Amino acid sequence: MTAVVTLLSDFGTRDAYVAQVKARVLSARPDVQLVDITHEVLSYSMIAGGWLVYTSYAYFPAGTIHLAVVDPGVGTGRAVILVRKAGHIFIGPDNGLFSFLYPADEVLEVVWRPPGPISPTFHGRDIFAPVAVQVLMNPTCDGLGTVLENPVTIEVHEPMVVQIDRFGNIVTNIPGPGLSPGSSMRMGKARIEDRAQTYADIPGGGLAMVLGSAGTIEVAMNRASAAEVTGAYVGMPIQLDFPGPHT
Repeated sequence: MTAVVTLLSDFGTRDAYVAQVKARVLSARPDVQLVDITHEVLSYSMIAGGWLVYTSYAYFPAGTIHLAVVDPGVGTGRAVILVRKAGHIFIGPDNGLFSFLYPADEVLEVVWRPPGPISPTFHGRDIFAPVAVQVLMNPTCDGLGTVLENPVTIEVHEPMVVQIDRFGNIVTNIPGPGLSPGSSMRMGKARIEDRAQTYADIPGGGLAMVLGSAGTIEVAMNRASAAEVTGAYVGMPIQLDFPGPHT
């Protein structure tokens, strides 16, 4: 089978950063299939980047390597890590980016470094991509690093906004079955009580809860941006209001 490496970053596509990361992999392994998850992650957002990796990886075959770079601490003392989970390998910075994956099967702090110059501002190209190549050559990861017991973790289990998509839909981490009938949610000053099965079912100008494709609740509008109307942002806490007992 052709090896698969996915790529996710907040680099965007305006500059040559993504192409240079791909070039570093392909120069060593031109047979690899590179798949872009996205390079439009909200700048510096470990929550959004981590959510998109977490909700995407299982659609790829076991053995896929996921190279994720949202790294505002590039060049500092933050560690480079390799995470194993469910037959997949994740490579990136130890800054909480992989919090949705924890507990993982194994986390390694990667101490191996490639020969040659390493830019302090571009570890995606000069460290993470070469590490991915090493894993392709050596799937057991022998000699790459040592077990890391306590990787940096962000609290991602409390109800919150985890992503705002290009349509302005507000993606939450609240499982669909976790919201009982009659319950509502509050985000800032906005209170959402209505529910809809599809975006098209939402009355014009209204907000509603929809079960999104990731299996969690989204707050959406019909052909309008719920994020703009509510002022929602990634990491915004959500308060759930459940109906009281019947008397």
